[in-house]
Amino acid sequence: MLRSMRENTGSWLIKILLGIIVVAFIFMGAGSFNASRASKIATVNGETINISQYQTAYNNLLENMRRQMGNQLNEEMIKALNLKKQALDSVIDTTLLRQAAEKNDIRVPDSELAESISRIPAFQKNGFFDKQRYKILLSQNRLTPDSFEFMQKEAMLMDKLRSVVTRSAKVSDSEAREWFKWENASMDIDFAVFSPQSYKDIEITDKMIDEYYQAHKTAYKTDTTRQARYVKFDPETYKSATHVTDEEIEEYYLNHEEDYQLPETVSARHILFKVAKDASPETIEAVRKKALEIMEKAKAGEDFAKLAETYSEGPSKKDGGQLGTFKRKDMVKPFSDKAFTMGVGEISEPVKTRFGWHIIKVEAHNDASTSPLEAVATKIREKLIDRKTKNSAYDAAAALYDATFDGEEFVNNAKENGLNLVTTDFFSKIKGPKGIRKALDFAKTAFALPMLEISDISEIGDAYFLIQVIKEKPGKIPALETIKDKVKKDTRREQQKKAAEAAAAEFLAKAKTSGSMLKTGEETGVAVKSVTLENRSKASKALDGDKLLNAEAFKLSETNKFSKVITGKKGFYVLAYKNRKEPPQEAFQMTGRNITARLLNQKQNEMYNSWLSHLRESSEIIISENFINN
Repeated sequence: MLRSMRENTGSWLIKILLGIIVVAFIFMGAGSFNASRASKIATVNGETINISQYQTAYNNLLENMRRQMGNQLNEEMIKALNLKKQALDSVIDTTLLRQAAEKNDIRVPDSELAESISRIPAFQKNGFFDKQRYKILLSQNRLTPDSFEFMQKEAMLMDKLRSVVTRSAKVSDSEAREWFKWENASMDIDFAVFSPQSYKDIEITDKMIDEYYQAHKTAYKTDTTRQARYVKFDPETYKSATHVTDEEIEEYYLNHEEDYQLPETVSARHILFKVAKDASPETIEAVRKKALEIMEKAKAGEDFAKLAETYSEGPSKKDGGQLGTFKRKDMVKPFSDKAFTMGVGEISEPVKTRFGWHIIKVEAHNDASTSPLEAVATKIREKLIDRKTKNSAYDAAAALYDATFDGEEFVNNAKENGLNLVTTDFFSKIKGPKGIRKALDFAKTAFALPMLEISDISEIGDAYFLIQVIKEKPGKIPALETIKDKVKKDTRREQQKKAAEAAAAEFLAKAKTSGSMLKTGEETGVAVKSVTLENRSKASKALDGDKLLNAEAFKLSETNKFSKVITGKKGFYVLAYKNRKEPPQEAFQMTGRNITARLLNQKQNEMYNSWLSHLRESSEIIISENFINN
């Protein structure tokens, strides 16, 4: 499976398919399909859950986490994520949902299942379901049609059940409008910033340095370092012995013909007459008439490029209106619809888009075509050679891995096979060993390994590695005398922060007493600035794009005018409320539908989760003590 996955890295088909499979596996735990009658670990309303179902769910959760986190995933993280509980919960929930679907007579007919699978892009060729591709992609992921169809059917069943549970969820117009007002209100505030760097006249004593060191000594601990040995399997070393036949090239071309299809394109110039979005009908018509006048000049034989340079209001004006070669999807629809129906040399009537009125002149029109095999054979050959050399390198790594059971065998087997066993210098997790491309990735793999254990085959950079950690040096806390200059700098930084925070707190207290930040600023010499925050979600540049400051500002009101002292990117901030403005209700017409859909989805999620929680509480779920204690 790993080789198949490697060969297809980057393929959108595989990525889509894996997305489908991962979601189905994790949600359903591959359910009860062909589940063996292994030892019982739980019962749900009398229905048995066995160890096989749990292991399948656990393995797929683990595989998904590895895809997301790569070599960073280790045993500590697995324990912290509590994958064991997550896997069991997923199988229990799936069982409960399946029981609820049966109780409510919710079913997925075979015809509906077949239609659903046929619509999955990963299984299509030239827009149609391809049975051979379907079987190949499933086999590459260690699935049979029966097992995949079972999972797909289960997922569709759960979707239907969810629809039944959440169909009563509604979002009223008033709810959507209230949310719109809450989310898009703007606010005027005053603010002051107290930067630690401005407090320079702070005397740092030896006592301060010692106290800081004692409180933070673990921060100065040096990194743990490791030494490893490895065998590198570089695909490049197999290139000279790798050959690709003409038959293989032709077979690849025929199986990937869609990759070599060239879309229909047009090359054109245009003259743009801009029209504002809120222009009146009279203005729109006046601009159209102006465009008609220039169109007549062009059709009368005047140089189109010079007319564009003189009259066009678009960015291509300086290039004589030249747009270059483009596909249909590259342009706004009205423009493309017209350009792709015109003949070469033809000049269009004015065409209206959201940008304004366009006069178009088509200079070339290229029909859709497929690159012939002869034109792409060299690239295909290179691709197949790269694939084969990777396979050869991987196979060599697998042969050594399969023959090796401990550290001593690793050394002996490498020597017997004439492989170069390299010992690294000592390296840390954040630097990696010298002389290795992608040294950080190497270090992540090495630091995830127990001492003397051989790694799995690891793809690092363009090569495969087998790695064994042979020594480790724990980090040490250096004596203060050896790092005193660094500790002094850190102590100064902390004292500056304390001074800035104290000044901010003192300023806030005075502002609250006076009731005005501006007045307090004048009295104390502190710079107070004003800013308008556009809405809750858009952090202001005046506040350094800090979302926390933005969120704290929107907690203020007429009755709660002053913020607490807030730590921000440039120091400590004090905010004061001035006024709040509701967004114009006309703007709701443009975003109301999206807001309603978002709120509806939120309500449906809450309703579904509440229902599932109640279903759990009202069900008899018994977990085996043996499973809990393991």
